[in-house]
Amino acid sequence: MSLMLRLLQFGRRYRWQIAGAVLLVFLATGLNMLLPWIFGTIIDKLVEFDALNAAERTAARPDITRFIVVICVVLGGIYVAQWIVSYMRSLLLLVVGNRIVFDIRQRLFRHLQRLSLRFFETNSSGWIMSRVLYDVEAVQSILSNQLVDIITNVVTMIVVLIILYWYSWQLAIVATVALPLYVLNFLLLKRRIRHLSREARSQYSQVYATLSEAISGIRVIKSFAREQWEARGFVKEIRQTIHLNINLGRWRAILGVNAGLLTQIANVAILAIGSYLILYTDTFTIGGLVAFRTYVSMLYTPIIALVTISDVINWASAAMERIFETLDTVPSVQEAKEPIRLRKIEGRVEMRHVYFSYEPTEPVLRDINLVAEPGQVIALVGPSGGGKTTMVHLIPRFYDPTSGQVLIDGHDLRDVSLRSLRQQIGMVMQESFLFSGTLRDNIKYSKPGASEEEVVQAAIAANAHDFIMDFPDGYETRVGERGARLSGGQRQRITIARAILHNPRILILDEATSDLDSEAEALIQEALEYLMQNRTTFIIAHRLSTVINADKILVVEEGEIVEEGTHAQLATAGGVYERLCEVQFKQAQDKIEKHQANDQKARSA
Repeated sequence: MSLMLRLLQFGRRYRWQIAGAVLLVFLATGLNMLLPWIFGTIIDKLVEFDALNAAERTAARPDITRFIVVICVVLGGIYVAQWIVSYMRSLLLLVVGNRIVFDIRQRLFRHLQRLSLRFFETNSSGWIMSRVLYDVEAVQSILSNQLVDIITNVVTMIVVLIILYWYSWQLAIVATVALPLYVLNFLLLKRRIRHLSREARSQYSQVYATLSEAISGIRVIKSFAREQWEARGFVKEIRQTIHLNINLGRWRAILGVNAGLLTQIANVAILAIGSYLILYTDTFTIGGLVAFRTYVSMLYTPIIALVTISDVINWASAAMERIFETLDTVPSVQEAKEPIRLRKIEGRVEMRHVYFSYEPTEPVLRDINLVAEPGQVIALVGPSGGGKTTMVHLIPRFYDPTSGQVLIDGHDLRDVSLRSLRQQIGMVMQESFLFSGTLRDNIKYSKPGASEEEVVQAAIAANAHDFIMDFPDGYETRVGERGARLSGGQRQRITIARAILHNPRILILDEATSDLDSEAEALIQEALEYLMQNRTTFIIAHRLSTVINADKILVVEEGEIVEEGTHAQLATAGGVYERLCEVQFKQAQDKIEKHQANDQKARSA
């Protein structure tokens, strides 16, 4: 019930439309209630007519004929009115239901955009997409279809019960004795059906997540010839889904056939007692029994329908629980109530006694202290998994430190507007992500209002203009999903052009030149040098050749800054940095010697 109340809160904007739809439901139900009484009256009139002798029939025939004509005209009017009212009711609720679903989906997406990175790191993209798409569709089914049926059936039951007791209190008691049995049947099976509904819905989300992951990783799958293995995994998931659906359907069938059996038993009892009242008392007529029997079917049919709808409600309730669970998720990074809005900053970054951990018992950063003056280049080097990326992710406030402070121009980031903070920061990551639009769209993503000249100048500065113009469509070339139509070096240069257009005061480069060939790396390195001018820059790199000219090098190991200084100072200090230099120098020497040996072998051949 609380879930439904929360859902209906989304409909407050459409309360008058909903009220109008409910009014139409009452009107349609009222028109429907007239039909059994009319048919019963016709039957009684015809029974009376059939009991007359030949002379009396001849005299009564004109009156009976006029009566039948009037009744048929009234019935025709009722049917036309029912058609109009039902259409208006369904259309109104369809429009309102879709608008409410639009509001839910919009709010859900906006809320997802506000959530912190940790939420997306702990939940798969398929799981999240299932919330926004399929769970919301389940809610749409309730609002656009089942809500009409629920209101209609409840109103019908109440009105029919009143009519039944007005017709015959004896028969009405017989009819209503079955109602508690319907409720008992529902309550006995409700818990199991609801549990299976949740399991089936959760399993469906898992299938969607598996499918999404398989499509996203298709290149890796094909490169390792793992198609059959992935197919077997997917088949296992959908087999589990089918098993749950069959089990759920079995219990739904039991619920339905139990309700049907109760209906038939009640009908037999009503027929027997009603026949007795006709045969041995003057309190009932054949037409009255027919009308009563019709009203009873109008009582039991909504009950069976509500039992069936309850299955859908259970299914939708599980979806609503996940939707509201997502909406109730609080971002781990919270903005201050009255945040400071940064204008143009100088770019001084400071970390004071910063500690950070993803899990309470597993610290990632320990007592980090650093100062980056405006315009300085700070390089972070060290073994993989040491905490370098986590450290720079604290600067745009993707995470908050467990303790300590991160400051920009003396402002604690917790006091600063997230939007104004991130507008001052540009990031070029190892994995260059592009949206599936055009090259122009991807460059302009950082500055939607940029002019054509600004876009071109950014591309030129990023050494991207030439290869862009080699495409037949130039800047209108579509890049495909995640930039699939471009090479790794081309994608990286587009992300650099995007950062140049953004014109940030603070720049973060996380392995921006790794996994590239020498030619692409040279072009990107040149573009990065242009981008780094007059900006506070943080560089994460494993190739020490890219950080030799940094103003300050920080060696990060196991979450701590173990060394700090320039290349000249650290290269002969006998510490971690010197060992890294020796390892990379030896690797370079081995590569040169191997290349020379291959050349010598080729000449000998």
